Parts: sequence; C-alpha cells; structure tokens
Amino acid sequence: MVHATYLSNFVFQTGRENMKTTIATKQTLQEVQLERRPTVKGLLDEIAKLRDTLQLQEARIETLKKQAMEDVLTGLPNRRAFEEELKKSLSYYERYNRNGALLLIDVDAFKSINDTLGHMAGDELLKHLGKQLQKHTRATDFVARLAGDEFCVLLREVSQEEAIRKVEELATAIALAPLRYDGKDICLSISVGHCMFGGAKCQQELFDKADRAMYAHKNDLTLIDNS
Repeated sequence: MVHATYLSNFVFQTGRENMKTTIATKQTLQEVQLERRPTVKGLLDEIAKLRDTLQLQEARIETLKKQAMEDVLTGLPNRRAFEEELKKSLSYYERYNRNGALLLIDVDAFKSINDTLGHMAGDELLKHLGKQLQKHTRATDFVARLAGDEFCVLLREVSQEEAIRKVEELATAIALAPLRYDGKDICLSISVGHCMFGGAKCQQELFDKADRAMYAHKNDLTLIDNS
C-alpha cells in the first residue's frame, strides 16, 4: 500500500478518460490524475464509433467516384466513364469475336438555339436529349455525354445493318419528340455517325471514323460505311 505522503510529487499520465481526485497529504492538498480503467462497454462504444466513421468515409469515397464519372447537367456518364467503358467493350470484342458500334451524336444548330432562346433553354434541351437517347436504346447499351452538345452511344452485340437502323431510328425519334419549354415546343434534330468495332484498329481511329460519318450525316452526304 502506498502512503499519501509519497504521492505529493507524483504525476500520473492520463488516458482517454480520466478522473480527478484530491488526496490529502501531510504537507498540502495535491490534485492527482488517476487513470480510469477501460470498461467493456466503453471499448464497444469506441468500436461502434470507429465503424460509423469508416462507413461514412466509404460513402463519401463512393460519392466522389460517382461524381468523377457523371455529367453534372444530364446525370449521364461523362467522357471519362465512356472512354473506360469503350476500352472494356473493345477488349471484349477482340477476345470473344463479338461486334458492336460506336455512335457519335451532335445537335444541329445548337449554338443558334442557345443564342436565340438562352442558355437555360439549351441546358433543358440537352437534358431532354439525354433522356430520349436512353429511352430509345437498350438497357445493355451505354449512353454518355462527351461535352457540350456531343453525345455518344455504345451499341453492343449489333450487326452493321442493325447499327444503321439504330442511327435512323434515333434521328427520327428525336425529331418527333420536341422539348416543351416556356409554353413553346422546341424542335430538335441530330446528326449521328457510327463506326463498327471491327472497322477500326484502335479507340482513336474508331472515334475519328464515327466523327467523319457524323459530319457526313450533318451535311446530308452519303452515309459512310464504317463496317
């Protein structure tokens, strides 16, 4: 047993939780920090707090990942997400000898719409187009917004004939679905170009060929055969 007379100069290191007590010595009253022993309940509470903190951090990380791959305006996958998906699709095509197509889509006279009706109308039009593209493609297809008024679609497991039909179907469907804005109908037309996966040696060539086909469509030229 330790006598109080020897405690007057002792300093006890404190832990996470401490309690203060006053010990009477022969010379003076001395405050001494006494360490409180952890209880089972206290340990369980600390574990629960740590678990909640980790879960919150994981949720934040997932949110940041989603934001990094999502277009803010339309909610569609962005260019970064699309390029990753295209890379996986091309790898799958090469490995299993499957086919697919890249569709590039551009809004006709979009600058004129922005200048005439304002940027808010332009934004609503882009959101409308994104929804229409999702509506008229399959769940297995991949729709994304690249930038500005440029969108793209990955068609999986399609032939050249099916891809051409989808190009025509999308152009017609969009033309027949005007945007209702501020009490008026805003008619919309798009130009669509496509390239089959087998029609290019690499991802950049695939984009370039689909881009040329899109501008040919925009200028009412003969649809380029990118099979």
